[in-house]
Amino acid sequence: MPRIKAMTTGSTPSFLDVILNFAEGDKSSSLESQDTWLGQLKAKRDGRLVFYGDDTWLKLFPTTFARAEGTSSFFVSDFTEVDFNVTRNVPGALDQNDWTGMILHYLGLDHIGHKSGPTSPHMIPKQAEMDDIIRRIYQGLESKNHLQSTLLVLCGDHGMNDAGNHGGSAEGETSPALVFISPKLRSISQGIECPTAPLSGDLGFYTKIDQSDIAPTLAGLLGIPIPKNNLGVFIPDLLRFWPQGDSVRLLKQNAGQVLGVVKETFPTFSFKDGPVSEAQSEACADTTLDGTRLACLWSGIRNPGDSKGQEHDEQVQQATLHAVSAVVLRKRNTD
Repeated sequence: MPRIKAMTTGSTPSFLDVILNFAEGDKSSSLESQDTWLGQLKAKRDGRLVFYGDDTWLKLFPTTFARAEGTSSFFVSDFTEVDFNVTRNVPGALDQNDWTGMILHYLGLDHIGHKSGPTSPHMIPKQAEMDDIIRRIYQGLESKNHLQSTLLVLCGDHGMNDAGNHGGSAEGETSPALVFISPKLRSISQGIECPTAPLSGDLGFYTKIDQSDIAPTLAGLLGIPIPKNNLGVFIPDLLRFWPQGDSVRLLKQNAGQVLGVVKETFPTFSFKDGPVSEAQSEACADTTLDGTRLACLWSGIRNPGDSKGQEHDEQVQQATLHAVSAVVLRKRNTD
């Protein structure tokens, strides 16, 4: 549940979320009343969502999906049927033009990890099975007219440690993969060479982002509002999909939404537009003055004050938004 919350709301899970993750009968853990990109997508005209997979989603979003079939995540000895029951729905779903969003949550790899770890002999065949599913979906995007503008997002909600478990802070547990896939993305990328070893000595094969960054990025790509409690920042690599002027405006919308969270977190501070004073500039460098520093950072977002062009403005916006999110998170974690 905590990871699903981060990916759908853009906010950070609390300790209570972790407790409720184990409370199977607890309906207070539902995310249906919170602002998520699922809710925004469903609210669009003709918005209709379908789901197949881990029934945790159906507990978190009990009335969100127009069509759904859940599988239990607690039969960890099941490596086969738990995924077959998802896959058998895929061909029919790809042929149908009655949904605007589909979520598939496979459990087989997670179950193999829990039972016998990431080096299990079951792991490579299961990964090959998942590769085939992605290939079939992508072929559908290329061949079916009603899927021509579809975005496929491939991601893990968590990784695993050497014992196949998760929930801690080990690198393997907190470094799941994330890939955005669409024929339309060829306009900004011809693909990335696959490294045979991590670039940074850990699991840093590619660019690292925060899981909460998924929510504002999906909102921008799908043309829907950013969830109001989001603390994530639009993923930089995908900003190239827009002309530079539009990408800066997109980041400013992201900044304005984060400002709403900031004002609730620091209600006694004023966040005004305008040039940064000398005192504010000094506050920007002082990490102990959370509220004052945020006021300075906000001025930097609204008024980059630089003539180096739109690309430089994007870099300023991204860096400042990350700093704003970090201050808010620190404040919330210490309260």
